[in-house]
Amino acid sequence: MVSRRALLVAGILTLTVGYVAVGGLGLGFVSPGVDDGSEVPQSKMIQPDDNGSYLWPYTSRNKTVGERTLAVNLVIHGDDDRVRNLLTRQTRLTWQFSSTANTTGNVTNGTVTPQPTRTADGTTENDSGLPGTVTPGETAPQPESVATPNGTNETNTTTETRTFRPGDSILEWSDAHGSTRYSYIDARPNGGEASWIDESYQIHVGDYFGGRRHIRAYTKPATNWTAVQIHKEYWDWFRLRHTVTDARNSRNVLESGFIDQPYVERVSREHYGVNGGMNDGWISEIELVPSAGSVLAGIGLVVAGGILTRQTYQSIETEGRRLVGWTYNNVRGFVLAGAVAALYLSVRTLGILLEGVAQSIDPRIYLAVLYPMIAVGVPLTAFLLAQPFGATSRFERLQRISRLVGPRIEPQAALVFGTLGLGAAFVLDFGGLGVSAVPVPLVIHRVSMAFALGLIAAGAAKIDEQGAGLLVVGVLGWIIGLVMPLAGYL
Repeated sequence: MVSRRALLVAGILTLTVGYVAVGGLGLGFVSPGVDDGSEVPQSKMIQPDDNGSYLWPYTSRNKTVGERTLAVNLVIHGDDDRVRNLLTRQTRLTWQFSSTANTTGNVTNGTVTPQPTRTADGTTENDSGLPGTVTPGETAPQPESVATPNGTNETNTTTETRTFRPGDSILEWSDAHGSTRYSYIDARPNGGEASWIDESYQIHVGDYFGGRRHIRAYTKPATNWTAVQIHKEYWDWFRLRHTVTDARNSRNVLESGFIDQPYVERVSREHYGVNGGMNDGWISEIELVPSAGSVLAGIGLVVAGGILTRQTYQSIETEGRRLVGWTYNNVRGFVLAGAVAALYLSVRTLGILLEGVAQSIDPRIYLAVLYPMIAVGVPLTAFLLAQPFGATSRFERLQRISRLVGPRIEPQAALVFGTLGLGAAFVLDFGGLGVSAVPVPLVIHRVSMAFALGLIAAGAAKIDEQGAGLLVVGVLGWIIGLVMPLAGYL
């Protein structure tokens, strides 16, 4: 049995190493210093139109290249209002399968030659629910051709087409709230001016407090194009801001909605060498014609059986009794882990529900209620459920509640259940948001936070000198874990 003194020492060492590692690795995510000058030299910009305006192909937290964030990854050539209407336009379609089709696609020097309902990355039109028009009842062939930016072709054969009919929309883009990001446009070649600008508008699909695809669009009256920065992100309750998980695939999804549309003249990818900011060097370009005219995933379960002897049955019965006894003695631990996980996950759900009640309200106004539920509510829940509240306790009502959730729990078990409860919540939260790749500093931070919560539970399980030490270390670790992301170390 591990002593509480050993737990105390291990807790101090684990949290210290964890947060020092987060701080050191997180320094790489801190924005570089602000530049002295605000004007961006043309050598750092691109020209979407020949002899036209220049664009600095990144976004920035402030009006300086020194606080660069994500790269612009798509440019749409056309009237500004028309571009915005096409980006937010809804395609309300469903499909049925039938017939046979075999089609190929081509790419030459980075230019995607539009083929029926096929995108440059191999996805199918309207799988994304993005802009497109199909006459109700019309049958559109479905090619299986993948056109890549390096000019190679991959051609497959499919045995189906899709019949489109009016139905429910797959993705619904709407106005979005988000932090202001700046870019730089030099429109002097077109008779305009050179200046830093914030986004002309923001739209998204998804939830502010959940996961979403988010677009920031930049344009000026003197230009005939709109620069788009699109990415996938989720709301991080510890950083109190969004964490970006993808930009390249999101660009491909948006690009796919314009392939082979009657209002699109050309879809291409140009290699401007725009690296960094989650970009691969390529920028998709959409040229509009002059104004005139789910995957369902299945899960298989494999059940293996065998012949059981009498001795095997007896062994299973013995182990079963031990398991039942252990479970009963640790009922409170399961309640503790479940309550912590449920509270953490409910904050995400509640944020999404509140966001949907009044979409005209800035979602950040709800932080005053939701953030304390995590910052204070989660450790308080762990503390209360781990408390023994013995016969000498003055909290008679809490004594009754304590008896309902099972016998008292040992500090070692409280540490394990508290840590696993919050750790499971983190995993389920990332899974629900579709986050498959988590940066190392973020993993270390979440593990440290879960361990700090476990120490709080262990310290509350038996309040004495050593228990109080565990509680203090856990609370300090929790507070440090809350402050570090807010201070920019993650």
